[in-house]
Amino acid sequence: MTEREEAAPAQTIARSLTVQYTTTRSKDHHQSAKAVVALVNAIAKKVCEGKGIGFDPNPQSRCVWCSQNRLHVTARNLDGAIPGLANPTIIWEDKEYWGGTGGSKMSDAVYECNLVGRELREFEEGTKVKVVHIVFVDGLTQWTARKSDLKRFVDLTNQGLIDALLAGQEIETDLEPLLISLLPSAAK
Repeated sequence: MTEREEAAPAQTIARSLTVQYTTTRSKDHHQSAKAVVALVNAIAKKVCEGKGIGFDPNPQSRCVWCSQNRLHVTARNLDGAIPGLANPTIIWEDKEYWGGTGGSKMSDAVYECNLVGRELREFEEGTKVKVVHIVFVDGLTQWTARKSDLKRFVDLTNQGLIDALLAGQEIETDLEPLLISLLPSAAK
């Protein structure tokens, strides 16, 4: 476990947030903290409650949009949706990887965000419905070892397939103002 990985759950717990862990049956597999997930959900909950808007912090099924006789269902489960799974205006994906030097799951994370972003943009073109796609990354050791994948995330953002890419401490400083600025339009 890296020093940064040990610090992330400790900082989250210091904020009185519960941190869950990705666990597997294999004791040899890295059991990583979900500190980013806890922080994102706490910030989204605070902002949404303040605005009187619902949110789904852990969708266990896919998001769906229906507009102008068109239906769109996400190719995969996402990590959060505002105001909920039906016709959300804001969705997000948490790409939090701790442990070793990464590998194919880092490239998979880029592919997943690319897929979701492309499908959303195609749906938006046909319906004029706007959905904000946010991606959160952390796991400094792995992302540093996989700079090419991190650069691909920046490229997806520059292409408009991701509306906001927040990494590490940016989640703490930038997420709340971002959601506050987006939610007046989301509340309609």
